[in-house]
Amino acid sequence: MKQFLILLTLLIIWPGLAYSKPYIQASASFGIFHSSLSRHGEWIESDFGYAWRPMHLVHNWRPYLNGRWVWTDYGWYWVSNEPFGWATFHYGRWNYDDYYGWIWIPDYDWGPAWVEWCYNDDYIGWAPLPTYASFNISFGITFSNHWVTPYHYWNFIPCRYFTTTRIVDHVQPVDRNRRIYGETRGVEHIRYEGNRVINRGIDVNTVEQRTNTRIRRVDVVNKERGESERFVRDRGRERIETYRPRIEKGVGDEQSGPIDTRRKDIKPNIDRGRSIELPRRDAPTGRNEVRKNGEVRERVPSERRIETTRPQPQQRDFQQEQQQREKQQRQESFERQREQQREQWQRRQEDQREQQIRENQNREKPRYEKQQPQIRERSEPQIREHPQPTQRPPERREGSRGNTERKRRP
Repeated sequence: MKQFLILLTLLIIWPGLAYSKPYIQASASFGIFHSSLSRHGEWIESDFGYAWRPMHLVHNWRPYLNGRWVWTDYGWYWVSNEPFGWATFHYGRWNYDDYYGWIWIPDYDWGPAWVEWCYNDDYIGWAPLPTYASFNISFGITFSNHWVTPYHYWNFIPCRYFTTTRIVDHVQPVDRNRRIYGETRGVEHIRYEGNRVINRGIDVNTVEQRTNTRIRRVDVVNKERGESERFVRDRGRERIETYRPRIEKGVGDEQSGPIDTRRKDIKPNIDRGRSIELPRRDAPTGRNEVRKNGEVRERVPSERRIETTRPQPQQRDFQQEQQQREKQQRQESFERQREQQREQWQRRQEDQREQQIRENQNREKPRYEKQQPQIRERSEPQIREHPQPTQRPPERREGSRGNTERKRRP
């Protein structure tokens, strides 16, 4: 009986011991991002260095859209449904480029979600942090300039759907973001506590009141290998299995980049004109050379590899001057064409008016057309004076009077 009780106790305690065993976090460099993300997008050159752009996305896609929010020891944790979410939503920053769209710039620090928060009585919103937001252990998130998050960065959802498993089905359209954002208030989001990055975001008690549900804390379990993350339910317990290596700052990270990198001749316009001064990064010279750990090595030729070299400063100035001259010539030729078209149009209008005037003058009325009666001026009627007849005095008839007297006599 005693042995049976000991065995039962070990069976109960064993799952907890399995999850609480010490874990030595693996170390890696930016190369893990280059090799893992190349199959889901393309690497490009931007003003912030090497950046990654996702491919094959739906219309109106935004970061932190396809997934769910889970409460953990690190605060609000974003569990993504996308294969590249383990890296792009827990490392680095996001920017919207007018030429490429959404691009991701890698960074060294891991976090549960690099977002900023706002909320009101009806909606909860979050937006990805840009490259202007830097993390400091003492101060948290600080911005290098007067950053105002654009409206199309935000994802807003009704409070009652915040803990749902498919947030993308309830996120409001971008057209409504301006009205909703004007009625919200922001909160402090990311801090460093207990040797870990914590994203408090919206208070858990507030979320429980708005969603009318009890929120349980979920464990975060580190994976030694496998570049992915997933949400697991096992024996009534929930956990997040994620791969989060410690990115070490190496000498070659800033100089060497992905092999297949797309270079843009015109500098991308990040976030509608916002700019920031960054140190220049020297690129390796020559088509068959690559710089790694301060040494120049010969690159093995390959048909699938696309090698790019950055132009020298003199070559850049010459290319910029040539581009400006070409742009000015195109603009002048366009203005000349518009002026010629305007003159031709005016000349054509004048010819049409003159032709219409001539046609109206030479036009003959057809026979079947009704003739309008000629209106003559009426002359005043002449009044003729008729002579009045002369009045004759009545003639006396004596005989007639005498006869009447005779008749009256008896």
